[in-house]
Amino acid sequence: MLIIYTYIFIILIAILATVIMTQRVINSRDTAIDKASRLKKFYIRQVINRLQDESRIPTHIIAKSRAERIALCEAIYFVRSHTYGIDSSLLELTIDENRLENLLLCRIRYSTGYQRAHWLTLIGSIPLSSKSLQQLEQLSYSRNHAIRISALISLITATPHTAIRRIAALPYRFSPLDISRIISLLRRGIIPIAYEPLLQSGNFNLQMLGIAIVRNFGIDIADKQLHDIISSCSDKTIVHEAILTLSSLGRPLGRTKIRQRMNRMNSDERKSFCRYLAAEGYSVQALRTLFSEKEVNYAETLIKSYKRDLVCRQYT
Repeated sequence: MLIIYTYIFIILIAILATVIMTQRVINSRDTAIDKASRLKKFYIRQVINRLQDESRIPTHIIAKSRAERIALCEAIYFVRSHTYGIDSSLLELTIDENRLENLLLCRIRYSTGYQRAHWLTLIGSIPLSSKSLQQLEQLSYSRNHAIRISALISLITATPHTAIRRIAALPYRFSPLDISRIISLLRRGIIPIAYEPLLQSGNFNLQMLGIAIVRNFGIDIADKQLHDIISSCSDKTIVHEAILTLSSLGRPLGRTKIRQRMNRMNSDERKSFCRYLAAEGYSVQALRTLFSEKEVNYAETLIKSYKRDLVCRQYT
């Protein structure tokens, strides 16, 4: 019996020691995260002050340790990703003095997966040498999608004039998230791209990007190009996106070609469109030209529920 109690006591001690060690690791990690967050905020303030300094006298922002240099990289990326038309040349002295390009290249070289994608994203916020561009070029064809799209975004940011050529040459299709990342560059004024040539392109990625530009920026004069895509394009994904974009712009959807395309969709696709158009505010009468009576009844139920939700919000 004594032996049994001894074993139980040993097991309890082992469990207690494990709990204590685990808590220490968690506390240590939390402390490191808090420290990194404080450093990042500190450098964000310094970077913003540097960019707002109208005297144009170079301000020295010094990061001594590796943790400080990483925090400075994070701060520069944060500021650039939340501002429009920023003059990055004002930060060249800071970037050179703290050897940020070498730091990020090293992190990229010795990391993998999503961690490498993260460093690739950060390096796009600083001016790049030909050495960095060459490495990004190689990684833009990585088998890991997160890595290759992050490398591509940084390449486009560094060399905006090559954006169309690079996108057209891609051997893979953009995901919706990939397109949204390109759109964010447009919103920040980094890459100026005209939507019309993209819509007329036969390239999947370029056409999808063109449609996304129309949709995100509410370009209501693009009706003709969108109707042309719906009439002639053979890719179902592009056609569906064009119809969704027309509906997001509040355009009539009663044209023969649109009805024909809708009739070719399977039941799940039609139901999805039905929900979307109901949410976009299309009337039951407008939906009757596109859907069966059963589908219209389904849409009408949704429309009534949206109206009821609006009434509830009005009085809460």
